[in-house]
Amino acid sequence: MAKSKHTLSKNQKLVSRIESIAAGGQGVCKHEGTPIFVDRGVPGDLAELQLYDVRKDFAHARVVKILEGSPMRVEPPCKLFKVCGGCQWQHIKYEEQLLLKTDIVRQVIQRIAGLDPSIVRPALAADEPLHYRNKVQFPVSHPQNSNRILAGYFKEGSHELVNIKHCPVQPEKLDELLERAKEAAEYAGLSAYDEKSHSGLLRHFFFRHSDFFKTTLLTIVLNAQQDQLQELQGRLRAFVKEMDRGDLLGICANFNPSRGNRIMGNHTICLSGQDHIVEKLASKYENAPDLLKAGIDFKLSPASFFQVNSAQAVRLMDLVLDEVLLHLGDDVGHKPVPLIIDAYAGVATIAQWVAPLAQKVLAIEEVEDAIDDARGILRTNGIDNVEMIHGTVESSFADLVKQEQKADIVILDPPRKGVDKSALEAAVALSPAKIIYVSCNPATLARDLKILQELNYETVSVQPVDLFPMTYHVESVSVLRRTVFSQG
Repeated sequence: MAKSKHTLSKNQKLVSRIESIAAGGQGVCKHEGTPIFVDRGVPGDLAELQLYDVRKDFAHARVVKILEGSPMRVEPPCKLFKVCGGCQWQHIKYEEQLLLKTDIVRQVIQRIAGLDPSIVRPALAADEPLHYRNKVQFPVSHPQNSNRILAGYFKEGSHELVNIKHCPVQPEKLDELLERAKEAAEYAGLSAYDEKSHSGLLRHFFFRHSDFFKTTLLTIVLNAQQDQLQELQGRLRAFVKEMDRGDLLGICANFNPSRGNRIMGNHTICLSGQDHIVEKLASKYENAPDLLKAGIDFKLSPASFFQVNSAQAVRLMDLVLDEVLLHLGDDVGHKPVPLIIDAYAGVATIAQWVAPLAQKVLAIEEVEDAIDDARGILRTNGIDNVEMIHGTVESSFADLVKQEQKADIVILDPPRKGVDKSALEAAVALSPAKIIYVSCNPATLARDLKILQELNYETVSVQPVDLFPMTYHVESVSVLRRTVFSQG
């Protein structure tokens, strides 16, 4: 009779020392050769563990008791850290978080892409690892047998709500506004949404905050159709009256009647004040054009994509800017780059950042609200060489290839799923001398770098940037150059 590969079983307890960190942020140890991924485990911990998910080749465990704490451990700044799933690494010293993030990127670059991990540079730290989030969204619920409104984050790996009063990674002003929003919703009789029964009205509180202007926009997400607005008017007016004390730039309502985990629907209206917020970003790079040093504005509607950490977004975009300047070489201040393409452009954040160095920038975005915001703010900033293209990257790239368009630099800034292979092939067909890939997911980045390597684009460097302190998430900027040149 064949012997089983391991003797692990669900709910089993064991003692083990955490050896390393996984790409998903868990600590990793081994038992009889089988990897065990440990929630909130830190390399160096000696801990009593309990297995809660056992598979053929690996298992998941939670920490029951720390027997010998890792030198990397610190006391988390949040009292709810042990139950809240919003942050995963508050118990790790910040300087160690940076080392771990660098190691995560190096692991996947080597394992998935087959590249030399030394091309991955040390992660760039945030000056402020707390109170940095400029966007937060909180699901809501009722306690059992009560009409009270609770709002916060889900427990890790569940949809059980943890009611938040103070969150150390968001501006302190949002703590106050969240408590007021709960009270205003109770006062107005806005029932909390229940995802199991698809009943209840109020799904999320969604805040956007301008780090520069210190202003805030609140959007409430409703389980309703927009044509139900008339019957909701009384409750919405009551909510606005109770909520608005002069310290909100605007209050909006978004309508999302769909089942599932999608946060926002397709229709938003303004209930009070303004329907958008403006953030100003200014370059810290000494060679940046004067426009960027002075700072440019970004108009953000509730649904617009924008990096959640304004200060680190500047650092990331300055990395992109530096690569464009390197491409110009001796032509800096003389001849601009003929054509830069910014794919997954959002509100044209990166497109506007590189526009002073380009003759023309094509910015591709599929969300219409983001396109509208971008066009408006381009006019405000006096930038006239960015053309917004409404469509998917896949279809837009294909159209550009059919038109026999050639680009000098292609910038890719995709969502976590990365870039579709057909879009990568189309990007290469545009014959850019350089591809700059901005990624929020090391695994899909490594996958795509491998594909681009096969398409004759060599990865020169990968620079992690810590846009998400206290979590395992890490952004990065990768630079690729064409290794095979067409003749003639």
